[in-house]
Amino acid sequence: MKMKTIHLAAICLIMAGCATSKESVLRLVANDYDQRPANKAPTLERPAWPNYDTQNENSFAVFANLQTIPKADHWRNKTLLSSGGTNYWQGRYTLYRCPEATYVTLDWEVPEHQDWWFFRFTTGSMIIDADTGDQYMLREVEHFPIDQCFWIHGQPSEAIRFVLVYPPLPLSVKRIEFYEAPAESHGWLGGDARRTTTITLEELRPNHQDYQVDTTKQGRIIR
Repeated sequence: MKMKTIHLAAICLIMAGCATSKESVLRLVANDYDQRPANKAPTLERPAWPNYDTQNENSFAVFANLQTIPKADHWRNKTLLSSGGTNYWQGRYTLYRCPEATYVTLDWEVPEHQDWWFFRFTTGSMIIDADTGDQYMLREVEHFPIDQCFWIHGQPSEAIRFVLVYPPLPLSVKRIEFYEAPAESHGWLGGDARRTTTITLEELRPNHQDYQVDTTKQGRIIR
């Protein structure tokens, strides 16, 4: 009976050790990775014309009912990127580090009284590892085209959300830069390439803010 009691105690100790180990692993994963952001599909009111033309606004696709967030959240705990001392894209960015991909939310407040407002995302845009120069290429913008302007209809003064998808970033990546590839200009929408100063990755993740420093290196291209 005594041996049986000792045996049971040993099992309980092992199970407790396993539970503690599992809890530590879960805590580590929770610290290293984020849950991907919510992103409902918008309404496609009209697809782009087959003969889409950047200079012809009538040929743009039209979307409505995008994912929105409360305005207070749009301005709270988000980092406003800048380049050369000026606001960069006037959007708020949050980075979600996940094992399968890196998700970056762009939260943008549509100007008041602007019932029609257009956007564009471009092939060749990337996240750059500021320490190695490795380039993590933009894979997609969920639910939206790349390399075509498109209209957002019926959401003036709302904080709308886009979710950009990049390859997963290794845990070794600590500092990054965002690069937007060049494209054809249209009206106020310039076509020049743009690149931010260096931002500490952790400060872009949920519930973090602020950044600083700068560097430039060449590295691998990851898609």
